Parts: sequence; structure tokens; C-alpha cells
Amino acid sequence: MARVILIEDDALVRTLLMRRMTLAGWNVIPMKDGRGLEALLANEPVDLLVIDLGLPYVDGLALVEGLRARGIETPVLVISAYELPHLHATVQSAGANDLVQKPFDQEELIARMAMLLAA
Repeated sequence: MARVILIEDDALVRTLLMRRMTLAGWNVIPMKDGRGLEALLANEPVDLLVIDLGLPYVDGLALVEGLRARGIETPVLVISAYELPHLHATVQSAGANDLVQKPFDQEELIARMAMLLAA
């Protein structure tokens, strides 16, 4: 069973996504922000990280950059409500593997996650 960390600050979105990911057969560890992520990863390796871009304390982009700078190669899928020019390129240059923009179809998100887990 794949282990996924979901970092989403919106409690409703986090709950809905966690339920859908669990239905897909994955063990989901929900977090409301990125604080403590590196300590968690040191103790509990995971197969995929799903990180919202607009997080409190440390935004998702800085979180991804920090993980990659420390040599953490776990695949990362970023979700974002932002519609900025060149967002996809910016997210990829930070080290993320994929980007899904909100609002999204949950089935599309699950399919993209499955592709990253299969890679």
C-alpha cells in the first residue's frame, strides 16, 4: 500500500482529498502545514507528497525547494489555486514532479498521483 503525505491547509479540502485517496487504496498522512515534514520523513518514508502551494508558515514552493536541497527525492505533486504565468515551469524548477491546478476533478488528481507512484 502506497504511503502519501497530503499537505493542505483547508480542512474541508484536506478531508475530502484524504477520503478519496484512501478509497484509491493509499495510506494517507494528512498535515495542515509543512512544519514537521522533514522530521516525519526521517522517521516514516513515504512514496508521494501532495503539497498545496498556498500554505501558512512556509509556502509549498519553499517546502519543495527545501526538500530537494536536502536530497529528498520523493515524488511531489503540487496543487494550487493560483493562476500565475509560468506557474508550471516555476513549480518544476523548484523540484516538483507535477502540478494540478484547482479547481480540479478528483479523478484527474488520483490518476496523476497514480502515474507518479508507478514511475
